[in-house]
Amino acid sequence: MTEEFKLAWAIYAGGVVVLLLAGWWFLRNWRWGWLRNLLLLEAATVLLVPARGTVPDSPPIPVLPLFVYQTLFEEDGASAEVSASLVFAAGGAFAVMLIIGIISLMLHRSKHRRMTESDQY
Repeated sequence: MTEEFKLAWAIYAGGVVVLLLAGWWFLRNWRWGWLRNLLLLEAATVLLVPARGTVPDSPPIPVLPLFVYQTLFEEDGASAEVSASLVFAAGGAFAVMLIIGIISLMLHRSKHRRMTESDQY
């Protein structure tokens, strides 16, 4: 990668981090913390996962902006590789949050069950 492209990636990643921190700040008082975490993880994944464009030796580009660009400005629409990268990135982030949610739910229920079993009334 060229030095200019590394600088562009650094600026883009910094902007995404600022965007995610702002999202966390404005959503911090939600009662459903798991939904906030899911939304922020999905946004981070689709905005930061790199994908290759249609040109063979092109540098990696963030998958969601590449998908939107190809959908809007190319004749054939988004390429299959970029669409698959977007689907797998979003699906992977959703699966991670699903696993974390199931584990935290099981831990919460077992803690709640222990409290109610020890209370005779």
